[in-house]
Amino acid sequence: MSERKRLLDLADRTYRAHAWHGPALLEALDGVTASLAAKHPVSGVRSIWELVEHVASWTEIVARRLEGESPVVTPEFNFPPVRTPTPAAWKASLRRLARTQAHFRRVVATFPVARLGHRPPHVDYTWNVLIHGQIQHALYHTGQIVLLRRALGKPAKPH
Repeated sequence: MSERKRLLDLADRTYRAHAWHGPALLEALDGVTASLAAKHPVSGVRSIWELVEHVASWTEIVARRLEGESPVVTPEFNFPPVRTPTPAAWKASLRRLARTQAHFRRVVATFPVARLGHRPPHVDYTWNVLIHGQIQHALYHTGQIVLLRRALGKPAKPH
């Protein structure tokens, strides 16, 4: 498997299905309603909805960085607030997540493989580490979502 295909496979397994560790992000979100997503079952811990928005933001940030941009990461962009926890707003958040994931995937699919070992400007890691970092970041928050579901009495389907 080529390096590009391997990266895309990892991104797909993390987001869609067949992740080795357990449920992929979409599997962890399956059946989550707006009401459930907005709840804070653990004091001091973000809601499922806030985590979805956060993952979408960082998926967008990393895609834009791979495209050569330097997006400004404000606190509100890092963790967009959930202002109106309605079913329509939840669907919009899930569409945003899908949109940013598709963008990230398209950018990774066209990123020059020869540049993966090079460093982006002003950082101490490679482009490859940035891509893997985004995949790991999504997996980390997927695990949090699975735990939040359990705390809410709505465990994710077994893997």
